Amino acid sequence: MKYTIYKTTNLINNKIYIGKHQTENINDSYYGSGKALKASIKKHGKENFKKEILFVFDTELEMNDKEVELITEEFVSRTDTYNMGVGGEGGAHFKGKTHSKETMQRITEKLKNRDWSSRKGRPAHNKGKKDSAETRNRKSEALRKRGPMSEETKERISKSLRGSSGYSETISKRMIANTNSKNHKSEEYKKKQSEAMKAAWVKRKQKQI
Repeated sequence: MKYTIYKTTNLINNKIYIGKHQTENINDSYYGSGKALKASIKKHGKENFKKEILFVFDTELEMNDKEVELITEEFVSRTDTYNMGVGGEGGAHFKGKTHSKETMQRITEKLKNRDWSSRKGRPAHNKGKKDSAETRNRKSEALRKRGPMSEETKERISKSLRGSSGYSETISKRMIANTNSKNHKSEEYKKKQSEAMKAAWVKRKQKQI
């Protein structure tokens, strides 16, 4: 068994994918299992891609170390690569397999020592997105069932936030007021819906007469 690090290149746009592969034949037809890469191969055709073997190792450990070294956060963030995750995070090609304890330890150490500062300040995955109608209904129902906060709960939250770095008593009060406002609106909305349904029922009865 040979443990390889390979590079697959799109001959049309020169985008590349770097991956690892365990094989008996280093010149086999495996081009990679990354989602973006597979989608591009499907679109352009495999004949428009070429694979190069960058490194051949005798052990899985050496292969994994080189993958972690090459596929960094900086590499993944480049616009000319198909890689979507840094080295050591596994992938579809690793499904059903397990690392040895030694390999896991080495990968963990390398990831712990990596500079993750470039990740800071990135927006949350759902920032700028609106909740679906179903999600809004679930939230509204949860707030309705929970009911208004008790004075004791308000005080506990207030003390907790005052003791946390970056929060102020003003933010605490605003949160509590906002929660109670949502509960109030939920009850008010429910009441209006009930009255509207009653009015519609009366109109239907009148038309039947």
